[in-house]
Amino acid sequence: MIKVMNRLNPFWIILAIFFSWAAVLQVRFETSPEKKGRKLMNTYRIGRFSIGIPTLMEQKLRSSQLRFADIKEIIWPPRISQEQARDQEWKTFINEVNRLQPPEGVNKVVILQPEFNIEGKWSKGILYYNDEFDSVGGRWSLLFDSGKVGVWLTTDNIDIRRESFERLSIRNYETIAKAYQPFDQYTVSHQRDSFYLEHGMINLPYSEQEESIVRFEGHPLNLTLVIEMNMDLTQKIEKSSLINGTRAMIAASILVPGGSISKIRLRHREVAGMPGEESVLRIREGDSKDLVFTWQFNGRDNSGEYPTTKIEMQSPDGNLDEKLQIWDAILDSMKPMFVRKPS
Repeated sequence: MIKVMNRLNPFWIILAIFFSWAAVLQVRFETSPEKKGRKLMNTYRIGRFSIGIPTLMEQKLRSSQLRFADIKEIIWPPRISQEQARDQEWKTFINEVNRLQPPEGVNKVVILQPEFNIEGKWSKGILYYNDEFDSVGGRWSLLFDSGKVGVWLTTDNIDIRRESFERLSIRNYETIAKAYQPFDQYTVSHQRDSFYLEHGMINLPYSEQEESIVRFEGHPLNLTLVIEMNMDLTQKIEKSSLINGTRAMIAASILVPGGSISKIRLRHREVAGMPGEESVLRIREGDSKDLVFTWQFNGRDNSGEYPTTKIEMQSPDGNLDEKLQIWDAILDSMKPMFVRKPS
């Protein structure tokens, strides 16, 4: 053992100690009362807003919809050419489509495979039957190439007869694809009326429907954070109050054996110019106790500037002060990526 220690370079021992201590300091700094949870935050652009998230949390899930189209971005793999990557992506997709069964009385799965007019961007799209029990509805899927990023647009429940004559989805997809720009080619501007994804943005104003859902995990304090924003012209705005609903839930919990809900915060709170409501609860079920942080805004009818928004953070009980500081920092950091029109 002594011989092994003698062979170790003191420099490397000191370096190892330094980085170990630095990691400890980072965690302490992240949640220290002095910094109030406001340092070491990464800014994420989500939908039409930006928000700060602790650097020690990782994005685990993200989904986006714009004008009733599901959007999925792909970073082309570096090991093969861009052309090979997109051709392989499309070929894999078409093979999956061809394995589907058409509805009864229909000869083939593919309904339309038109050319798309997307200037400067390679694209391929298809309308097909995605449910063998549905002969009147189909799915549109479009893949287009925007440089380092490939993008899928998908819409379900398409009225095939109407689509065959009016081609509404084709025009919608062409509009979205033309407006998409990867982040590495264009400067992000707070003045621009854009919808933000993970790797790019779509330079279009709000129209009828959009949705963003993002989930973060991985903090040393065992936090999970979910952000949901949506607006849909076809759906009525929910009028229920988070405060009133929480009060009713607390009252009902008294009758539940082995469980309890205690209030830490329950109040009105404005976030990013949206007048919402906040609750922070300690919830006990049997031997487990959790902290649940919620902020909610019901939204305004048909408005991209005031979408229905819910932010929720959960963790096991403990370290309440540190978690409140992180929670406050997240909410306070949220800002619109546009200039609101005078109301």
